[in-house]
Order: sequence, then C-alpha cells, then structure tokens
Amino acid sequence: MAISDIYTADTGMVSIATTSQTGLIVLSTASTKRAFIVGVRMKIGVTAAAAGNDVVFTLARTGNSPTSANTVTPRPHDAASAAALSSALVAAYTIAPTAGNILAEWVLPQTTGSMWEEFPPLGYEWALGASAFVGLFVTTSVATSTPLECQLVFSE
Repeated sequence: MAISDIYTADTGMVSIATTSQTGLIVLSTASTKRAFIVGVRMKIGVTAAAAGNDVVFTLARTGNSPTSANTVTPRPHDAASAAALSSALVAAYTIAPTAGNILAEWVLPQTTGSMWEEFPPLGYEWALGASAFVGLFVTTSVATSTPLECQLVFSE
C-alpha cells in the first residue's frame, strides 16, 4: 500500500514574450494537509529565439499569497485516489505570485523542440506545510515569444 497519493498539475501550453520573471503555476496546500513536490517537468515549444538564449525555471516558495480565478484540477496517478486537497493556480492572477525563498533553479536553452525535462528532488526539501504556496517561475533571456508547458508532480 502506498504511503501517499501522487498527483500532477499542468499549466498547459503558455506563451511567454517577456524577460520579466513570470509565475507559471502555483501549488497551494489545504489548511489541513501537507504536500511534497516530487518532480518538476518542463517543455519548450517552437520559438524563434536565437541560439545562445536561455530559459531559467525557478521553483520557489512565494513571497505573497497569490490568487487566481483560473485553477487546474490535479490529476491523480492512481485512478482510485481521492481528489487532491491541494490546488494549482495558473495564469489570470488577481494577485500575481512573487518569488520568495528559492528551492531550485534550472536553465534550459531557449530553442525549439526541447523534450520534456524532469527534475526530481534529492530528498524532502520541497515540502509544503499546511496553507502554503510554492510556485514555478520562468525568466527568458530574450523577449521572443516562447511556448512553455510545465508540470508539478506532488504527493499528499
């Protein structure tokens, strides 16, 4: 028997055309439950950005309490799992997330056709306490429209 249920929250394809740090997805835990991020996945779509440019993905606790009317329902990896107590906020933020304490950062080339990249934690350092927020932010080195898709894999 598993000790926890695993879920995936997905941004869908999002186009970024700014060099400002942008919050892509925020995982929010319930007031009664902890969660652990067990993987971060990202993919870069077709972009006209020239070779030598990068996309920096930053996983960070938020420096504020973001809100959004746009949420995604986390998908359980086991069809028999209960619905997740945590929720994921994406885009159309009423209060946009700001990056607080940085947990991890990755740099990928801002070029067309990056396959899915997955980064698991080394331990339990990506834990969220009750009523907490962790966001995945992106910063591009050039303001060329770049489609991105990201997933947070987490357990409860």
